[in-house]
Amino acid sequence: MEPLSVAIWACRKGRVGPGTGVLVSGAGPIGQLAAQVARALGATELTVTDVNSHRLAVAAEGGATRTIDVSRLPLAKAGVEADVLLECSGHPDAVSDGLGALRPAGRAVIVGMGPAEEMAIPMTVVQNREIWLTGTFRYANTYPAAIALAADRRVNLQAIITGHYTLEETEAALRAGRENPASIKPLVVPGATGE
Repeated sequence: MEPLSVAIWACRKGRVGPGTGVLVSGAGPIGQLAAQVARALGATELTVTDVNSHRLAVAAEGGATRTIDVSRLPLAKAGVEADVLLECSGHPDAVSDGLGALRPAGRAVIVGMGPAEEMAIPMTVVQNREIWLTGTFRYANTYPAAIALAADRRVNLQAIITGHYTLEETEAALRAGRENPASIKPLVVPGATGE
């Protein structure tokens, strides 16, 4: 419920609702769930970007109407326009390119945390298009909505779980995302047998 709550909070801050065009940059666990929540809230255009083809395939199975491998096709050349950017990668280029894909009066929610403390923002785009830009850190009062979405099967939490690890294998679970391109969300379950 915790990563799902992050996704719900991001969608709330972006005011995602019926008919919204959403761009999710970053198809890690938070990006995957943000896309699923956006779809559950009625987003009609749902584009997910990443550099990992496996993660993009999972996003497509989860309801993305379009996926783009930005290592092969830069977002600026893909013709994407969106009302809301849910930036879940933390990569500076994804922030800049995502802001450039927003329609006038679009809303950008920066969820992903990059390695640097500071990042360049294309202020001309933000000002000329009157973009609403905000950050987010975690969530507030989202667990009831997360439980309801999961219970009603409006989101598929199992789709992002790419491995089960015992408590003794926690270090391997933490390394999985960096070492295995197919890894999305390793799950540590005390008392479980590894998978």
